[in-house]
Amino acid sequence: MSAKTIIKGTLIFTISGILCRIMGFIFRIYISRIMPASQIGLYQMVMPICVLCQAVAVGGLSTAVTKYTAAYLAQKKKDKGYVNFLATLLYCTAISAIIAIIIIKNSAFISKIFLSSSLCGNLLIIAAYSIPFACIHSVISSYFIGLELHGLCAAAQVIEQIIRITCVFTFVGIAEQNGNLADASTALYGILAGEISSSVFCLAAVIFLKDKYKTEEAALSKAPLYYISEGIIQLAVNYRLALPITANHFCLHLMQSFEAVLLPMMLVTYGQTSEEALTTYGVLTGMTMPLVLFPATFTNAMAQALLPDISKSWQTKNLSHLNKSLELALTLACNLGIMCIPGFFFYGAGFGGMIFDNKAVIEQVRLMSLICPVVFLSTPLSSALNAMGKTVTVFISSMLAQLIRLALVVFVIPRAGINGYCYGLIASHLFVCIYMMLVLKKLTGCSYSIKTLAAAPVIRSIICFFATIPIYTTLHRAQNLPEITCLLIGGGTYIAASVVSYIFMQDK
Repeated sequence: MSAKTIIKGTLIFTISGILCRIMGFIFRIYISRIMPASQIGLYQMVMPICVLCQAVAVGGLSTAVTKYTAAYLAQKKKDKGYVNFLATLLYCTAISAIIAIIIIKNSAFISKIFLSSSLCGNLLIIAAYSIPFACIHSVISSYFIGLELHGLCAAAQVIEQIIRITCVFTFVGIAEQNGNLADASTALYGILAGEISSSVFCLAAVIFLKDKYKTEEAALSKAPLYYISEGIIQLAVNYRLALPITANHFCLHLMQSFEAVLLPMMLVTYGQTSEEALTTYGVLTGMTMPLVLFPATFTNAMAQALLPDISKSWQTKNLSHLNKSLELALTLACNLGIMCIPGFFFYGAGFGGMIFDNKAVIEQVRLMSLICPVVFLSTPLSSALNAMGKTVTVFISSMLAQLIRLALVVFVIPRAGINGYCYGLIASHLFVCIYMMLVLKKLTGCSYSIKTLAAAPVIRSIICFFATIPIYTTLHRAQNLPEITCLLIGGGTYIAASVVSYIFMQDK
């Protein structure tokens, strides 16, 4: 895969990701205004359970499908790539359906024992129906990425968001006509509708493209026994790579589920009531984090496009090309993360407080802006290690980071409140980045330039901020302009100046 292909794939995923994030952001603003923050907190407590179930059903198999589809395509063995994908899809669909049935049958027990809230029982039932469709979407999207059909994967994401938001708007309208208020179940019904629509789109695309990408030979004439035996072999091959990733995802999401339950409990220990604790948790996870992680759309897209390229380079022992691709990804991630700190601290915090109509968002965004560089950097690092087959390394680093966070939730939040959780996030992601960078240096011999990764972005961000802050102050003093317009123009000018300065310095 050439640098042009990486950039093309990154741009496609970035554009679709930005569209999805914008739609999701508008959706969250709408939700925050039609339902209490405590309902958002309940919604955020249920979602980790669903993600945990998806990790069990799919986990690292999606990464394995992308890796081996790309590898078989490079070796001109499309038939094996198709069988690998098909066997994984059937297996994951069956497992996810079984898990969904178990959750539906035991929703009251799970809600009471594991979530410590009987209010989550009905929400779990709604969420469980979406698990099989989410798994189908995940596996097929991974297959498309391996084939470098980034447009289809992006289209599925956009369709999911459009249907989800449209359905929620419709459900809210119907509820209001009947004199009812929207609650967490409304958002979950929207997720279910979105996953169904995206999985149907993905299946239709696979059926349409199967003859083109299955094989170049007359594989259809082979006996069904061939496909069954080959499917079992390919599933075993996938699991050899996927097992550590699946274990990583499972343990990670299991701990996140503990986090979702423990965090409100620790806030009660800190001195808040149950309602206040759910509200604080809902503000952090439903308002602050989506705003702060909005720019991560770019790094996530880059990581997806980077995976097949790193996989091919590692397989062919082309370490020079691998290191160049990795250096480009890390430089972009660091520059974006450091640029976001002053952007969120001075512009994003006020913007978030106004659009969500919640003053608590302002303080949380300013604190969480410090997490941007390490979060954005960890994404391409983990993607590169997974592509190289070093999934155990990613598993160990993620587990240690999550343990740090859980320890801080238990021991720091009762004394420092929600700020203790924020400090834990920063510390855990910083640990992950340092650990994975050291491992990559040992494996590939790549070098990290402090000047390129940290010093230059910091200097550029400071210069761009002080060069553009007069624009905001001038607009702020104008009597006819609302504050949100001043924030948008000031923040947009700062972003534009940062991007231009980065391109200019790279050219130099």
